[in-house]
Amino acid sequence: MNNLDLTVVILSYNTKDVTGRCLDKLKISKEYCEKKFKNKVRVIVVDNGSSDGSVGMIKTEHPWVKLIALAKNSGFSGGNNLAMKEVKTPFILLLNSDVYLEEESLYKALAYFRVNLNCDVLGARLNYANGSLQPSAGNLPNPLNIIFWILGLSLLPGISQLVPPFHPKDKKYFSKAHQVDWIMGAFFMLKEEVYKRTGGFDEKLFMHMEEVEWCKRIRRREYKIWYVPQVEVTHLHGASTNFDLSLSFLNELKGIKYYLQKHYRFFYPLLKLILSFGLIMRVIAFSLLGKTKRARVYVNGLKVI
Repeated sequence: MNNLDLTVVILSYNTKDVTGRCLDKLKISKEYCEKKFKNKVRVIVVDNGSSDGSVGMIKTEHPWVKLIALAKNSGFSGGNNLAMKEVKTPFILLLNSDVYLEEESLYKALAYFRVNLNCDVLGARLNYANGSLQPSAGNLPNPLNIIFWILGLSLLPGISQLVPPFHPKDKKYFSKAHQVDWIMGAFFMLKEEVYKRTGGFDEKLFMHMEEVEWCKRIRRREYKIWYVPQVEVTHLHGASTNFDLSLSFLNELKGIKYYLQKHYRFFYPLLKLILSFGLIMRVIAFSLLGKTKRARVYVNGLKVI
């Protein structure tokens, strides 16, 4: 594998300062990688209709990137797909604007592709700002593990051995490089041929679960997805939604609904009943605990499914 040229795609949406810091870090990693491999690293930033001055900042402070400024927010799927259509390099990295690379991040990721020819898609270890691990890979959702998740059964000791969860929390799962079913879209590196043969994200998914749904189609094509903790980055997690994690949960629930209807449509009427029951139980539990704000999130979840 001689050609290690890479295109990095970043979406920007009202995260001016965060995006600026992301690009500062990316430039350092880009230059280090190009020095090591003598390759070319191209950067495309898609601004999804920001109103906070992000476009002007990128034009002024980062003229080395190609900027695509959209008039309105096309979502995570739409923005990334738009940029990937322009890629002419053998590797692509989809990078969140709230992810800060280490100097060696790009180099280590591409080096892993070079030594592991069985790797077609690569996810990095994501760390929160305080340095702790953010779970960022897992098993594909299916009717059984979705039921265990919504009912809280996946938290029981030993259950993960019987029903692999789609959101693993065990630190051992993230301690070494291994094949996984999906990786988080915050750092999503892939061979260009994977994009060409699978068509990218499903644009009916605006935000959340889009990478999981795409990974299902990637796995169906028998491409291999690897989680590689030797590649580390910092993920602020939630910057583009103003750190409103309740909104993240509701968007994920919408994504799960779409995913199940698309890939398990015959099971969905029964799954909807079980999802509703699980959400009602969560409403009752958190109400009794006095956590009314959290309970309200699950009430809103009932409207989503």
